[in-house]
Amino acid sequence: MKQILLVEDDPLYSKILSYILENSGYIVECANNGLQAMQMTTGKEYDLIITDILMPHASGLDLLSYIKANENCRNAKVLVLSVLSNEYYWAESINRGADDYIKKPVKAKDFVQTVRRLLYAHAA
Repeated sequence: MKQILLVEDDPLYSKILSYILENSGYIVECANNGLQAMQMTTGKEYDLIITDILMPHASGLDLLSYIKANENCRNAKVLVLSVLSNEYYWAESINRGADDYIKKPVKAKDFVQTVRRLLYAHAA
């Protein structure tokens, strides 16, 4: 089964997304912020990391830079999921190594399709 790290500082949104992913057959671990996610990737590999941008302690952009520089998680696909629709955040996320960027709120069907597409591309 595919391993997903979900990085979201809103506990309710995190719970909803985890539920959707788990019911789609994925193993999901959650982090409340970018710093916690960095710690969780030490010694553990994930197939996909889904991150918000605006979070305490370390932003999603900080996390993206860390992921691509860290051998343990450099090969993980990364999906940015944010309320920010500003082109700067989209471009900066892609420049720092994100594989896709989608805006919140997202429909469950669209979210799962994006996750599947990224995981399928990862396996190919």
